[in-house]
Amino acid sequence: MSQQDHECDLFLMSSHQAYDANNALAEFARRGARNIHGWGIGSYSDRTARILRSEAPATDGIDLSREFAIAIQAVNSPVILGHLRRTSRGTTKRENNHPFLLNFLGYDWLCIHNGSASRDKQFLPPEETIIRDSDSDTPRVFEFIRKQVLDYLSAGPSKSLTEAFRTAFEKLLDADPEGQFNLIISNGNLSFAFIHWRTFYLLNREKDPGNAALISTLKLTDNERWQPFDRRSDRKAKMLVFSGPSLVVNADVPK
Repeated sequence: MSQQDHECDLFLMSSHQAYDANNALAEFARRGARNIHGWGIGSYSDRTARILRSEAPATDGIDLSREFAIAIQAVNSPVILGHLRRTSRGTTKRENNHPFLLNFLGYDWLCIHNGSASRDKQFLPPEETIIRDSDSDTPRVFEFIRKQVLDYLSAGPSKSLTEAFRTAFEKLLDADPEGQFNLIISNGNLSFAFIHWRTFYLLNREKDPGNAALISTLKLTDNERWQPFDRRSDRKAKMLVFSGPSLVVNADVPK
């Protein structure tokens, strides 16, 4: 699958202050209008994740759909995730629209994904399935990452959360070397962007009272300098970690 024929697009706004992202999300929907199988928006109120999603397109012709336009007006958060879906695995239904939610380590974690796992891949035994209302591959990937993170951290209290996620992602690629995984996973404080097969673009936007970072699989403006991020040719993937507007980790997978 080429980047021109990809399915799905991803969006993250990360700040230490609560903002809406009306303009950015509206442009995200317009530029990703080919993704016709629905949308999702994730945000946080204190430590609780909120999800709005629909299996209907985010755009109606050249305009935003009424449902999506209302949704972006309702979201105000330091961290906002956005997803536009083009079905590759699983049926077209609301329960298969991203973000997906898992609670672990005392946080609500949200996950959005661009790409596909191998069709015959089973990451965990069926009895370990947590997100049971979805038949998409993304919840299975998310559940696998959760398990790997918890297994890594269980080895001792001094273990690093950043290294836990880097290890989990490396194990994901080892488990499914034919899969394609671009992911954003956030707990509302730290946000992890995994770059495996498709470019991400970063823009740091000055705002008052505090700046915000925007990262997306789409450049959302034409008159600003979006910094591209790709994996190195000698590594399987790259991992970016954001705390508020700051890119605090830029790491290769594997090291």
